[in-house]
Amino acid sequence: MTIRWGIIGCGDVARRRVAQAILDDPHSTLQAACRRDADQLSAFAAQFGIDKSFTNTDALLRSGEIDAVYIATPVYLHKPQAIAAAMAGIHVLVEKPMAMSAAECRDIIDACDENRVKLGVAYYRRFYPVIDHIRSLIRSGAIGSVLAVDAVTATTARFDARKGDEAWRVRLEQSGGGALMDLGSHRINLLLDLFGPVDQVKAVHSTVAANYQAENCAALALRFHSKIQGTVRCYFGAAADPDEFSVLGTDGRLVSSPLNAGRLMIQTKGGSSTEQHSPAENFNSPLIADFVAAIQDNREPLVDGEEGLRTNEILDRAYEETRG
Repeated sequence: MTIRWGIIGCGDVARRRVAQAILDDPHSTLQAACRRDADQLSAFAAQFGIDKSFTNTDALLRSGEIDAVYIATPVYLHKPQAIAAAMAGIHVLVEKPMAMSAAECRDIIDACDENRVKLGVAYYRRFYPVIDHIRSLIRSGAIGSVLAVDAVTATTARFDARKGDEAWRVRLEQSGGGALMDLGSHRINLLLDLFGPVDQVKAVHSTVAANYQAENCAALALRFHSKIQGTVRCYFGAAADPDEFSVLGTDGRLVSSPLNAGRLMIQTKGGSSTEQHSPAENFNSPLIADFVAAIQDNREPLVDGEEGLRTNEILDRAYEETRG
């Protein structure tokens, strides 16, 4: 069974990774694309050899051309587009964060359940081999009891709220938040997967040397139900991306830096070593492959709607905490 895909939103993420990941998947075809700007849509379709182009989302969903849709639009559009796709009987893989709030996530989940379509969220770092190895080392007791985990991430991009394809990322009515929503959500998702439920959330946000309201500096402190402590720090417009993910234990330490390259330093009482656990060349390829397999095997995707919801719940608590 070959899955016919459509992409809604042909911006940076779709251009850099999503379209090619679908084209490379042996059980997929990239059938259609949708973007409001006709000229940019035409260029995108030509670049990836896409036959069907739509400037209207409803027209794409009613076309009968697709079995699954990848939603790569600004966050405020995720809920209406995902629900419309579900009601059309189309499987939904949506960019992160899943929606503007946990309540919106629940609405998407309910619509997909009612219409019996699969729902996945694009937290592709869950497929990194280095994360799987960190998990196995923790479970084996290689670093003793875990005390704390720390994730630091940034982008050098200096967004301008007044212009550019990516301006929506710093417009609160379109993004829901800034660096924490955009970058931090990926790391929060990893922490929840590795360490489970969170009892306490503390957050500090600020906007420094930027022309927008969304935060470009964010620090999040978490206390997990297991009493493990976690921190997430993320930044827009930094000089460089630390891209560090570290786990501190009673008998050792694991440090992946850069996480996106899969480099892992292991420190234990027996000494230190460095290993390489590289991700797929296209980060989105394992995500697409898993979602296609979920459709074919009638199972849930690895990163399903409930997982997307749990991540948004932490984001909600973090933003509410800073408003309090």
